[in-house]
Amino acid sequence: MKDPLTNIKKSLDATVFKDPQFGAKNKNAVFQKIHKPKKIYILPAFVSGLLIMVMASTGIYFATERMGEDSPIASLPDNPASTEIHPSQGQTGTQPAPIYVAKDENELSMQDAETAVELCVDALTDYYKAIWNGTEIDLDRFIGNENLKEYVETKVYAEFQKYGGLDGKVKQLEIGDWEVKFSEDEKGGYLYLDIPVNIQKHYGGGYGEGTEFFVRNVDGKLVIADWYTGGKDTYDYLVRGYEQKIIDPDIWNDNEWVAKFKSGTGLYDFEQQVYDRFKLKHDVKELAGLKPISIAKLYAYASYHEDFETAYALYTDREDHILWSKEEDEQIPLADRGTSEQALQTFRKLEKGSFVQTGDYEGYIEFYPNGDREEKSGFSMIKNEDGIWQVAFLPVQ
Repeated sequence: MKDPLTNIKKSLDATVFKDPQFGAKNKNAVFQKIHKPKKIYILPAFVSGLLIMVMASTGIYFATERMGEDSPIASLPDNPASTEIHPSQGQTGTQPAPIYVAKDENELSMQDAETAVELCVDALTDYYKAIWNGTEIDLDRFIGNENLKEYVETKVYAEFQKYGGLDGKVKQLEIGDWEVKFSEDEKGGYLYLDIPVNIQKHYGGGYGEGTEFFVRNVDGKLVIADWYTGGKDTYDYLVRGYEQKIIDPDIWNDNEWVAKFKSGTGLYDFEQQVYDRFKLKHDVKELAGLKPISIAKLYAYASYHEDFETAYALYTDREDHILWSKEEDEQIPLADRGTSEQALQTFRKLEKGSFVQTGDYEGYIEFYPNGDREEKSGFSMIKNEDGIWQVAFLPVQ
């Protein structure tokens, strides 16, 4: 006699599993239970039919419940997803990058939850590979907003400076019990995702972090609209602040908000500490040990914040390279110093530049403020008698 469970499976395929709200994770969970070894009983036909109706109704009920805008979809806590990462794994170019297509080109809904989770998990995987293993991350795959993309680029660079030199390559990510919520708005709605991840190392140990995302549908493609990783030591916590919940999916279209992060002058925690100490007495010894790019970032930071006294103190103290005195500097009118917005553009992407030493105590930082390799800028540096790099007068011309 045919196994009655086969009929149940066929019925589910034709009913519950046809509903896109009943996601892949739910479907796999039911399949696991169907294929779990168990005793076979001969069920009367009416009992089999009743069982089918109950299971189908239950699936439809859960699918309907998920249609509400505040209803979460969560991965099964006892079956977390994991991603194996090899030490040298990177973008090989042999496989086409996936495109995260919306169910409906013109709108977003909870039907896109599974694809949104896939998008964010892939982004997290490439992110942790980039900051620990030094591989490339193609942010164009995940992010549509240029302002957010630039911020995340700087975030990746900063975190790699912190972790990339450590002997702790990432082996595997385990995704915990994630949550998705849909909200309506005048732009077609957005998905909020809360995804905990456990980062495991090749040589033992690891740590956990929680990350929040907003996802939108842009011309039929799902893209990340905001990305915040919590925890007191994270880049987002230090730069964006302690707020643990992202609240505005359009924050990266806010010019006032973006101005805080687009300058390229954002300091790492150790640079901020040096700046705060140096600002007190302008003691050049506080700069000892800093690389030229860090010194240049301090100057850019001081210029943006109109801290002209500190900016002057960062200039070279080699007598044959001093162009004007501190007293003369204090007489320069504000109108001749340039605005903060001009400083943003002048020093944009300075932190991603490369230092080129041209002599025993001279050099410059080569950088591209507009991202165009043909529009190159240079920031001149001079090493003083004590071996400390300082800013040349008129560093960018």
